[in-house]
Amino acid sequence: MWIPKTDEELKKLAKQNEKIARIAPLGGVIAYLLIAIIDAKYFGVKIEKFPIALTQPLLTWSQIFKSLPKLGIYSLIIWIIGYLGLRKMRTITTLICVKCKRIKRYDKIKNCECGGHFVFLDEMKWIEDEKHKKHEIDNDETKENT
Repeated sequence: MWIPKTDEELKKLAKQNEKIARIAPLGGVIAYLLIAIIDAKYFGVKIEKFPIALTQPLLTWSQIFKSLPKLGIYSLIIWIIGYLGLRKMRTITTLICVKCKRIKRYDKIKNCECGGHFVFLDEMKWIEDEKHKKHEIDNDETKENT
């Protein structure tokens, strides 16, 4: 049966979500840095002053290292945007009524028809009902004895 998580479990879940929000944008930052460096080193195409020059010369490694502070600032901006977006985003979009246990997708309606209210499924936990568990054990023992 579904029961609400304890305050301690909810705090642990919030810490996990915060950690994910801090770490997940790093993938975007790393991808950006790799693409920017590879582009500068091996492609370097830039259309500028059309009749005179269609390409920009490829950068040397020393020129790339000189531009790392600027790339670092852009990377920090990407990380901040990713962090702020993920911090507010919920990965679980399923809601459950605390009273009748009806499940639905997230929408604006907070109250259930039964009089209860909906909470996110990750705020609840499943525990086996002792009566149900005992019944299963009794059935298993009966099958083994026959």
